[in-house]
Amino acid sequence: MRKLSIIAVLFALLLCAHLTAPKITAAQEPLAFWIHPYLPATELIKRFTPLARYLEDKLSRPVTIKIEKSYQAHINRVGNDEFDIAFMGPSSYVNMSGAYGKKPLLARLAVRGKPVFFGMIIVRTDSPINNLKDLRGKSFAFGDPNSTMSHLVPRYMLKKAGVSVNDLKKYEFLHTHHNVALGVLGGYYDAGGVKEEVFRQYRERGLRMLAKSPPIAEHPFVARTTLPKTLIKSLRKAFLELNGDDRGPAVLTSMKKSVTGMGPARNEDYNTLRSVMRIGTKPGTDK
Repeated sequence: MRKLSIIAVLFALLLCAHLTAPKITAAQEPLAFWIHPYLPATELIKRFTPLARYLEDKLSRPVTIKIEKSYQAHINRVGNDEFDIAFMGPSSYVNMSGAYGKKPLLARLAVRGKPVFFGMIIVRTDSPINNLKDLRGKSFAFGDPNSTMSHLVPRYMLKKAGVSVNDLKKYEFLHTHHNVALGVLGGYYDAGGVKEEVFRQYRERGLRMLAKSPPIAEHPFVARTTLPKTLIKSLRKAFLELNGDDRGPAVLTSMKKSVTGMGPARNEDYNTLRSVMRIGTKPGTDK
């Protein structure tokens, strides 16, 4: 009789734990986590799945990763609130907030301990060029026309130094940061614009930093404006708690090896980039 009583108590405790434990059910509508297409969709899903699983555990709600077809489509989706969570490039966020208004920011990446990143104008180590003004009459390599760090930022840096693209002997768009680094290394261009990460990768092969940009706020995570405020608060808390969670390093480095944490994000953090984009692309300033 005593054994039956113990079994009954244990069963009651297990039932209680089952009923009160947070769990993901099929009835809960998944949160749609949209990512801009900066890599092939299969690669992005692989990189961001650990983060999605972490958020599911924290929120007790399913999270589905979705990849948009283009950068502009991603900007429009976020601007029209056709998402729940979004990962954006810094310039895409600035363009989106300018066109549609600001959205709730959840966090931003921290790379090597800093929630900012830098652009570099690079030359070969044996180049006689010593400052940005020396680039008049020289050739210059940009990356993609829509790239923050391989076009908008270096173009801004040139303009601040009094050098327009019309002062260059020639300039070309090589599509990627790596192509820019290789083009300068090979002597096809006198200088080029890349992000700091790519400069570090190729520095020992013969590159030198000519100039470094002001700090630019890192890639943000954004929430839909119409999400419940309590859910936005929980999401923000979950992102920032990655810094102290045992799962944090694996989740963070899955996105990119150099990611070391998450930092708080405010709309004002992107004002420097707004100035860069405004000056760097302002009509008439290259005359």
